[in-house]
Amino acid sequence: MRKKSKKRLKILFFLILGTFCIFFVGWLLTHSSQRVVSMNKIAVISIKGTLSTENGGDFFKPGTLSSGSIIEFIEDAHKNTNVKAIILNINSPGGSVVASKEIADTIKKVDKPVVALIREIGASGAYWIASAADIIVADPLSLTGSIGVLGSYLEFSELFSKYGVEYQSISTGKFKDLGSPFKNLTMDEKKVLLGKLHIIHDYFSEDVSKNRDKDLRMYANGLFYLGTEAKEIGLIDVLGGKDTAIDIALDLANITDYELFFYQKKKSIFELFSSLSHNFGYSIGQGFGERLLAQNDFEISLK
Repeated sequence: MRKKSKKRLKILFFLILGTFCIFFVGWLLTHSSQRVVSMNKIAVISIKGTLSTENGGDFFKPGTLSSGSIIEFIEDAHKNTNVKAIILNINSPGGSVVASKEIADTIKKVDKPVVALIREIGASGAYWIASAADIIVADPLSLTGSIGVLGSYLEFSELFSKYGVEYQSISTGKFKDLGSPFKNLTMDEKKVLLGKLHIIHDYFSEDVSKNRDKDLRMYANGLFYLGTEAKEIGLIDVLGGKDTAIDIALDLANITDYELFFYQKKKSIFELFSSLSHNFGYSIGQGFGERLLAQNDFEISLK
C-alpha cells in the first residue's frame, strides 16, 4: 500500500511539474516574440477619468485621477535617458482646475518630444493638458475644446422654507458663507463669484493660447468641438489615432527602432471594485471643477 501511495505521489508531482513547464515555455515564447529589443523607449502615460488633486481618487466618484501620479510619471519619463519621447493617451472631460494646471506646467518642463493623443474626449482641463504638448493628435470624432468657466452649487432654501426650516448664519465676514446651499446668493455675492470666474477664464484661455502659439480666446466660449472641427480652427494639429501618434513621436525623437513603455498606476481594492459598476454612459462636457471653500458646496468648473 505504501509503495502504491508513493508511486501516485510521484506521478502527481511530475504531472504538476510538466504542466508548469509547458505554461512557462509558452509564456516565454509569446513574450519573447512580441518584445522589441531596443534601448529606445516611447513612454505612454494614460490620462483617463476626471482629474483631481486628491491621491487615489474618490471611492464615491469612481474614475477620478490624481494629478500627483501623472506628474510623477511625467517627471520619471523626463529623467529616464532611455525614454526618447512621451505619448499622453488622453480620455478625460477635465476635472480640477489646479490639477489640470499642475500637469500642464509639468509637461512644459520636459525637454523631449511630447505628443498628446485624444482618442475619445480631451475637453476642458484635459485639453489644457494637451495644449502643453508639442503636437496634438485627435480622432476625427473625438471631443475637444470646451474652454470656459462654470460656477455651480446646489441650493435648498426653498425646500427648507416649505418644511419650516430656517438657515441662520453667524460669521465675522460679509462673504464668509458665500456659496452656502442653504440660502440664495445676494447680488453682491454673485458679482464676487463672477469676478473670480472671469479671472480663471482669462488665465485658462491665455495659457492655452500661449501653449498653442495661437490666439484661441475667440473659441473660449465653453463649446466643445469634434476633432475635424478642432483641426480647422487650430485646436489640434493632426487627425489620427494611436499609430499616427507613434509615428509622430518617432519622427520628433529622430529614431526608428523603439519599444513602448507603459506607465500604469496600481489600483486599490476600492478602485477595482468600483470600476465594475461605473462608466455605463458616454459623458460629454463635464468640465473641470474645484471646491472653492472647504465648508460649502460651491464648485468652479472650466467648461
